[in-house]
Amino acid sequence: MTDQKTLCQNAECQVATTGKCHLGHDPVERCPNYARDDIVPDNADVVAEPTTERVAPVEICSGDVMHLEDLATLARTTPVRVVALVGDQRAGKTTLIASIYAMYCKGPFAGMAFAGSRTLVGFAKRHHLALLNSGRADPTTPRTSRDEPVAFFHLALSGAVGPPVHLVFSDRSGEAYGDARIVTDLIQNLPELLQADRVCFLLDGAKLASKDQRPAYSRQFKQMIHALLDNGALVNVKAVEVLSTKFDLTKRGDAEEQLRYLDAYERTLIAEFNARGLTECYRVCALPKADQSVGFLGLDEAIKRWTAAPPRPELGPESIADAPRQIDRMLAKATTGDAA
Repeated sequence: MTDQKTLCQNAECQVATTGKCHLGHDPVERCPNYARDDIVPDNADVVAEPTTERVAPVEICSGDVMHLEDLATLARTTPVRVVALVGDQRAGKTTLIASIYAMYCKGPFAGMAFAGSRTLVGFAKRHHLALLNSGRADPTTPRTSRDEPVAFFHLALSGAVGPPVHLVFSDRSGEAYGDARIVTDLIQNLPELLQADRVCFLLDGAKLASKDQRPAYSRQFKQMIHALLDNGALVNVKAVEVLSTKFDLTKRGDAEEQLRYLDAYERTLIAEFNARGLTECYRVCALPKADQSVGFLGLDEAIKRWTAAPPRPELGPESIADAPRQIDRMLAKATTGDAA
């Protein structure tokens, strides 16, 4: 039975057994001796030993850009599609990333809806200078410093059916790619290319529009692709494409001549690199300034390509030329369309 000392300081009080106060207080809680904090329980001599167990800290995502170790952690738990953006300085890599983020700030875009991001703070930092509240007269995006390591931006997009697609864009200073084009030993310092599912070479429309810079830049752009292909940097890449940026500058001035040159140059790229995995050339305008009528061009098509379902693997048996078995010869005829 519970000792009355645990309920009342008065030793003669039987409130623990009778429920009545010895001094006649009703209710018993009015008694100054009832349930006193200074009452010492019978087991007061038992001292609780301090615990040495430490609770593991909870990691909170900063929301800023991810780095290689963060990408590896995400890829272990979530299927990701890494899009590596490759180009010289000021080619428009950061602007492209910021503009894609801006589109989803307005709502669904390119048939996809925003489903989450681990780098919202990083996106917002890149997009801030393109907003009116930045105080700038002309929209822009910050340059990526060559001293910064490669950064990754995460964007989860949800379509009408199926699970969300987790896109990850790489962003690195253009000087690093320019140095690797000249000194190919530096290509090993570009680990984002080994992580990439798709590589997008950004063709700077501003340099193509300048007749002074055009000849040298056209050669250097091809040299960049050759350097990466010849040194095995794109062995794990499933798709390679060229994005001609700043299309608003291409349509400024002598637009007809510039478009003719761009068409011809894109054809030479396809002819030269198509056998080595180059899929197609596309045109984008991520931040129209020179010609506002161009608007935001090519961003929706880019998202659709990057989020498209991968092609199904071919499961049918391969035909065998001059096969000894009749069934194999019949299969070869059916595959090639020859008459039986």
